[in-house]
Amino acid sequence: MILKYKWIYTLLLAFIVQFSFAQEKTVTGVVTDDLGTVFGANVVVKGTSRGIQTDLDGKYSIKAKVGEVLVFSYIGLKEQSMTVGASNVINVKMKTDGGVEIQEVVVTSQGIKKEKKALGYAVSTIKAEDFASKPSTDVARALTGKSAGVNIQQTSGLSGSGTNIIIRGYSSITGSNQPLFVVDGVPFNSDTNTDGNFIEGATNASSRFLDLDPNSIESISILKGLSATTLYGSAGRNGVILVTTKSGNTKDINKKMEIALTQSMYFTNIASLPDYQNNYGNGFDNSYTKAFSNWGPNFNARGTQGVNLDGTVEHPYAYLGSVFPEYDGATTLYKPYDNVKPFFTTGIVRTTSINIGGRSENTTYNVGFGNTDDNGFIENNTYRRLNLTMGGQTKLSNKFTLSSSMNYVRTNKTAPPTAAGFGSNAAAPSVFANILYTPRSLDLFGLPYENPITHESVNYRADIPNPRWTLKNASDNEGVRRFFGNMTAIYDINSWSNISYRLSLDNYTQTKVYYLNKGNGQPFDDDGFMRTTVNENTIFDHTFSY
Repeated sequence: MILKYKWIYTLLLAFIVQFSFAQEKTVTGVVTDDLGTVFGANVVVKGTSRGIQTDLDGKYSIKAKVGEVLVFSYIGLKEQSMTVGASNVINVKMKTDGGVEIQEVVVTSQGIKKEKKALGYAVSTIKAEDFASKPSTDVARALTGKSAGVNIQQTSGLSGSGTNIIIRGYSSITGSNQPLFVVDGVPFNSDTNTDGNFIEGATNASSRFLDLDPNSIESISILKGLSATTLYGSAGRNGVILVTTKSGNTKDINKKMEIALTQSMYFTNIASLPDYQNNYGNGFDNSYTKAFSNWGPNFNARGTQGVNLDGTVEHPYAYLGSVFPEYDGATTLYKPYDNVKPFFTTGIVRTTSINIGGRSENTTYNVGFGNTDDNGFIENNTYRRLNLTMGGQTKLSNKFTLSSSMNYVRTNKTAPPTAAGFGSNAAAPSVFANILYTPRSLDLFGLPYENPITHESVNYRADIPNPRWTLKNASDNEGVRRFFGNMTAIYDINSWSNISYRLSLDNYTQTKVYYLNKGNGQPFDDDGFMRTTVNENTIFDHTFSY
């Protein structure tokens, strides 16, 4: 009887032990890698449908039985397995997936990726780090000196003015020589829209690739060979500049959520001025007259060539005695003045950019904000730009991959008129043409520039506008509102082929207001004018590819 009870007790104890091994418990832990905690890592009980993802701190909590295996996985990291034992805590440090190292890959036409060494043409790639080393408000100007065979020139030194890009020389005498811009795989309008010609001051017009914020760019590839651009047809005959933005990048985003704040401030000055002499002043043929030149008498002349014995000459505003009685019949000392350099100031540029990006196992995202505040080196020259970007990609379980990129841009620019000058006067309102030819004997900054009664320009000659008056009373303003983006759907047929459909839109409205107040003195526009032009451009593109 005692043996029988012992057998029953032993059997009951075995059942209790077996039940304890089969009972579920809560297992917790932290998943890390070489960079820190891993957000969005998959933790799955092998052979079951039970699974969970780690939180922002890399922590997880899952129900499991002793003896079951937990599988830890994350894109780009080696998969690891851990067996549940007596402990309720399992911490895992994952390592980088040691796959086969691939050669440098570049994106060519229509998003096709190829190894750089396999290309039959020249291509240059500029990364985001290269832009950071040279802050600029203009993507094109930031490329200066970054790629061989690419010539980049400003149409004007003013803030917000256009830029001319030539890849491997000019290819047309009468047509455009500008390359095609492609942003996130979509053709991007980069025209320079002018409402006048060079003589009228069209160099003030801005190029539409100014709408891109250099701080939001991930990389730029410049395709220089003709064979590289065949898929874009005649539009790519002058070369193609492929831009990948951070909102359109779906590969290199950090695996955790990342917030990047970039701020810069730098100063601008006029690059150079003519070398001015201080030996001769206003006049012509060595005589003091009110000519638009410095061919007058020597500043040491006395009692000759229109200079009085005491070294004075007729005051340049003497003919304005009815407006300024203090100058009626007055004389002034004939001497040189520094009357050009003070016209220019030190400009200041401030940029702020915020990018928030990250990814989980199958989804990437990026949201960006950029603000540019550019005050030029001359009065009445400003450029303001606001950039809002958003993009992402998600891979579904049914072999579909969906991605999108959206961008909104708002820019406003003001600039003084900059028409051509011919040495005797400007062909149209122009601050540069008038200031650079100012006679050395004119005290430009010590004399009034405006009639206090009629508010007209006053200068040493009635038919030559005072450049200080032009700054206050003429402006070439521009405002742009732009939206561009795309949506793409990709279906993976197998591991080496897929079909895709891309729908894209690029639309902007550019409004230009060019005005001159009445009274500049020039016969052809003394009555003043205002001209408003509106340019609207829309590119609607959809592509189906296999």
